[in-house]
Amino acid sequence: MGKDAGYGSYVRFACPAYSHLWAFAGLLGVLQGWGTAVDLVHIIKGEGGWWHGWFAPLSGLWTVFLIGCCFVSRYERRTGGPTPRLYCFQRGVVVATGDVLRSYRWTELTMHRKEWRSGSGESADWGTRITVMAPDGSVVVVFEGNEPDRAGCWEMEKLHEAAVREPEEPRPATP
Repeated sequence: MGKDAGYGSYVRFACPAYSHLWAFAGLLGVLQGWGTAVDLVHIIKGEGGWWHGWFAPLSGLWTVFLIGCCFVSRYERRTGGPTPRLYCFQRGVVVATGDVLRSYRWTELTMHRKEWRSGSGESADWGTRITVMAPDGSVVVVFEGNEPDRAGCWEMEKLHEAAVREPEEPRPATP
């Protein structure tokens, strides 16, 4: 769709549903699974389980939940998922939300930046929320500012700045 609209070559995929949850939940799930396995071995040997046998079933459920959390961002980013996926081209972007595709030139979109900060001291967190608005005023996508670089927001912002800064070269008239 981007090539057909004359947006130039494909540059980058961007999606705000990118989290490091898989690293935390995956590691915790593996450790919890190890604890469950150790407890089950003790129960099978007849030595009794931790917490009077309640640890193994509860820990097993918790392990399944944590391993499932590893796939949340992949679920949100999938085709037909709830989170917008942006296919960035040199002169425009194709936005896929659910099964609906929309295309915009970079010059049609506006980006609003807002610095934010929460917490204080060592628990402080901060970032820049970037809201991309369509020509009709609707929100195309919101990057909260706490995504890693691989979410693609920075490259998308640079493509937008370059397109707004440099006017598009005129195309030859076709008969």
